[in-house]
Amino acid sequence: MNKKLLIPFVAGLMLLAVPALAATKTVKLTADNKFVAATTSISVGDSVTFTWDGGFHDVVFADGQKSGAPVGDVGTTYTRTFSAAGTYNFVCTVHEALGMKGSITVAAPAGGGGTTSGGSNTGAQNLPSTGPEDTVLPALGVGLIAVGAVWYVRSRAEE
Repeated sequence: MNKKLLIPFVAGLMLLAVPALAATKTVKLTADNKFVAATTSISVGDSVTFTWDGGFHDVVFADGQKSGAPVGDVGTTYTRTFSAAGTYNFVCTVHEALGMKGSITVAAPAGGGGTTSGGSNTGAQNLPSTGPEDTVLPALGVGLIAVGAVWYVRSRAEE
């Protein structure tokens, strides 16, 4: 096989083998002392970015992870990546008494995985993914394999 033909074929196979990319979802902290969305579901390896849209807030998880001291700067962000399945409850300590609470349910990868207990989660709401679609890289891989196959057939026809 011609070495020039091998490059798109191998590149296509490599892209087919790439696992799905992790996603990042956003939860907003609002001036009316709410998390939007207060509940969400993600997969192990995904991240959640908390974005301050107004008010004086912090984000504190039941397992001790926190954004730091409360701040009131619009545009402040705090991102947490989740490496274990389970339910992660969080609050704004400044407004917890007003009901500023939420939870993130992290789904285990296919084949199982550990869990972390943090309470129950009802009414989970999925936020739009901010990452690339899961089908982009495999589709690109198939395309490169097709280009390599066409290139190979044409080069054989010319011989």
